[in-house]
Amino acid sequence: MSSERDRARPGPVEAATYVAFSRTWEASSRMSPVGKPRLQQRFLDYFRWLCRLIEPAVVLEIGAHEAAFSQWARTALPGARVQAFEANPHVHAKYADEVTAAGVDYRNLAVGPVTGELELNLPLEIAGQPRTLDSRMASIAVHRETGDSVTVTVPSVRLDDHVELGADDRAVAWIDVEGANDAVLRSGPGVLDRLDAMHIEVEGSPTWEGQWLDTDVAHHLAGHGLVPVARDLQKPYQYNVIYVRSTLVLEPKVMRRAAAILQRD
Repeated sequence: MSSERDRARPGPVEAATYVAFSRTWEASSRMSPVGKPRLQQRFLDYFRWLCRLIEPAVVLEIGAHEAAFSQWARTALPGARVQAFEANPHVHAKYADEVTAAGVDYRNLAVGPVTGELELNLPLEIAGQPRTLDSRMASIAVHRETGDSVTVTVPSVRLDDHVELGADDRAVAWIDVEGANDAVLRSGPGVLDRLDAMHIEVEGSPTWEGQWLDTDVAHHLAGHGLVPVARDLQKPYQYNVIYVRSTLVLEPKVMRRAAAILQRD
């Protein structure tokens, strides 16, 4: 993908199309007879179902923290190579023994624009609330309500420099990178072109300095043939979206299963 495409923002019609998808799902979720905790579990179960359907050769978790998704994948998808990336050295040290023992390739690596090193911000306070060094809020981006923070230098990789995919390999990804979606997604155009499904956390309102919003992420992923099929309810301006390869949308069971998230048991 060209650098010009990377810099482009979605046009008004494209942005409105995504917003229509997102707000329709949000409103339908709030009106659903299914309670929020059950909806969240169904959303997760749907992504797991997609992963089993796809039978990927490669599973990626970026911003892994305790690598819960990777640990699930290691058991549920025994034939896959499971790679988890966690940039925060304090988090990685905390969970490395557990995650490695589960059979996951768990790396203390930031995914971003360079293969080398990056500065990682570890907030000690956000919006007046204290944070520990091993919290989930570490990022190569800067939170707009950060108070005191610590900056550490960490090893980094471009996704395309690190992930090898064979000619017939299928792949799925889970991305939760606290405002750094642009850096991660731009680093792996080749990998994005091969993904069949993605679970990604996005924001609809600026939380991090210079971040991509949900419409920017949708615009970028559309250029790689990925389309949104479901979203959850998390916070007012932060939520998760499931994207799939456009060809999967043509499989009726994929869309029926997505619609079933909102339906009464």
